[in-house]
Amino acid sequence: MELPMHIVIQGAGRGLGLAFAHHALRAGATNLYLTARNPQDCKGFRQLQPSEHVQWFKLDFLSSDQIASTGEAILAAAPHIDRVIVTAGVLHDGPIQPEKQVGALETEAMLHLYRVNAMGPVLFLKSLWPALRRAYPVTVASLSARVGSISDNRLGGWYSYRASKAALNQYMRTLSIELARYNDRAKIVTLHPGTVETDLSQPYRSQIAKGQLKSATESADQLWGVLDRLSTSDSGGFFAYNGKAIDF
Repeated sequence: MELPMHIVIQGAGRGLGLAFAHHALRAGATNLYLTARNPQDCKGFRQLQPSEHVQWFKLDFLSSDQIASTGEAILAAAPHIDRVIVTAGVLHDGPIQPEKQVGALETEAMLHLYRVNAMGPVLFLKSLWPALRRAYPVTVASLSARVGSISDNRLGGWYSYRASKAALNQYMRTLSIELARYNDRAKIVTLHPGTVETDLSQPYRSQIAKGQLKSATESADQLWGVLDRLSTSDSGGFFAYNGKAIDF
């Protein structure tokens, strides 16, 4: 397998996105195109300083204009793209918390999660569309969650998070079908990383069984391996960190 060279990672300022950036360098990537909401203020920027091989871009998924302009800037900087990894995910944000009951649903909170978890990733990939549709091998992954599987929902709750990740899965599935018409060497998937030691899981760690919580580095290593093993017939699928397919 040819090593990926030009890698785009959304959300590389911390957590899984930053772990993916470090893994990409270890895997032989020569050029990284990294995004963060405020690059100069993030951990990732301090660890991976801008250079000939590392470029940072400001990107907030709550701004449609910024999504479009950042995509244009990446297209102008990258001669081609081998891999795109989108790590966006919000479960809780200040007063916004997972809803356990239907009575807790609030319009603004629901829209916030939908914009970040579902709309943001697909609009970002739309901005990179000219590079993705070229007749060039490219792998695209967006982080989802098992709770976004409708068929796997046995416990209920977490209404907005579940729904936004289910929408993400559908967006990526639909995008994979369209892209295959132009680029039969492209692969687009969603990934379930498991429970990772990031800000998203922090409030719930006391409820996590011993041995179930993994570091961001471990998770990125596992997921990168899943992407390496994909074939074009897997495009449009939803996969766990162990490579097993998850039903939608």
